[in-house]
Amino acid sequence: MAISLPDARQLSDEVLEALRMRALRGCELGYTETEMADVLGLSRETVSRWWTAYAKAGPEAIPGERTGRPVGSGRILNDGQAAYLRTILNAKIPEDLGIPAALWTRKAVRDLIRRE
Repeated sequence: MAISLPDARQLSDEVLEALRMRALRGCELGYTETEMADVLGLSRETVSRWWTAYAKAGPEAIPGERTGRPVGSGRILNDGQAAYLRTILNAKIPEDLGIPAALWTRKAVRDLIRRE
């Protein structure tokens, strides 16, 4: 039975910092980036990025802030519109609304947004 790990993007900043330090310490001790990624439940690419930055410029080079797109950026709908759509998505299937799809796919949701 495999234990499922949470997505690292959902972890707190403190937990991510601890994972960074453990990954770097493991690499210092001779473990491969792949081994550390497997042990810590991270992607090899992430550990490799941290290790490369650390090896080049020391601990100051390790990213302390979250990377990627900020939460909520690129949103087109306001909170009220999103809540309204969620009620429709939970109560209906696309065919009920004349959308040619059996399930709510991205395309079906897009069509619903355009229609509403």
